[in-house]
Amino acid sequence: MTHQRILACGDNHGDTESLEKLVEATEGEEFDFIIHTGDITNAYKTDLETGVDQLQAVEPYFETLAERGTLVYIYGNRDKERAFGGSPTHVSEEYELSVGHRLQAGGELTVDGQRFTADPADAGPEDILLTHGISQEAFFQSSANAYFCGDTHRARQFKTALNTGYLHNDKGFNGAYFTATLDDELEVAVHGLDEQWKGFVCPDHQWYGRQFTPEKFGCGLCKFGPTRQFMGMASLAFRETADGETSNATASVRELVSAAREIFIDSDQLAEQFEQYLNELAARETAGPTDPLAPVDDDTNRLRTL
Repeated sequence: MTHQRILACGDNHGDTESLEKLVEATEGEEFDFIIHTGDITNAYKTDLETGVDQLQAVEPYFETLAERGTLVYIYGNRDKERAFGGSPTHVSEEYELSVGHRLQAGGELTVDGQRFTADPADAGPEDILLTHGISQEAFFQSSANAYFCGDTHRARQFKTALNTGYLHNDKGFNGAYFTATLDDELEVAVHGLDEQWKGFVCPDHQWYGRQFTPEKFGCGLCKFGPTRQFMGMASLAFRETADGETSNATASVRELVSAAREIFIDSDQLAEQFEQYLNELAARETAGPTDPLAPVDDDTNRLRTL
């Protein structure tokens, strides 16, 4: 396996100050690859014209970064306009970056002998998997050599998978970037742009992986709860349990927990916490607006699709 040094970042949401600080912080460094995990602009939250302006403003910083390593990027969900009906226009349809190598959603490309793919099902042991939105299955059990993603704004690592968090968030705060070495393992260091960041594993949520936050913050699941994480897990576990035939199927809580152990991680801690979440769903009279599954009438141990 070839030793690679990687700079990974993403989710700057059209902000250039964070990119300027990234450029300054990495001056004099060299990388095999510089990976941007998407949401380069904020067209979805602003408008298409603003998004195009942001893309043009970002380009000089991408040019400087590309002098320090081969730049590979993917666009994210915010890189197209908000559209109510019809097909939303993507910023790249109005302006195309002249620097770096764009990985199309669901596509693949080979750069400097390294194959990148945006399709988790297509990722082999020599490939780097790159998506914007996180694939829960791939994050825990990808067959790729490494997996980089963004979107959630929660930076974390599980083995050779890394979510890059954000360079700049919706509250106006600058975040962090990552330097990594990739051999048979992925060794990661986090670098806060405005303040020190730390990497840690929460003893109450070890299954979640290594989290990265500013020094003053703690575990995101302890603070906000695991519901956001479990929603997607529940849907995937149900699909696995129902063999894809979800229209009239139901699944027991025990079956869903067993599926989660196979799809994600075989962890007693995860199983206990996931089971508690599913029991809460099954005990409700009706499903809530964000619940991924609904209770089955007269059976507090089974769930169905909405």
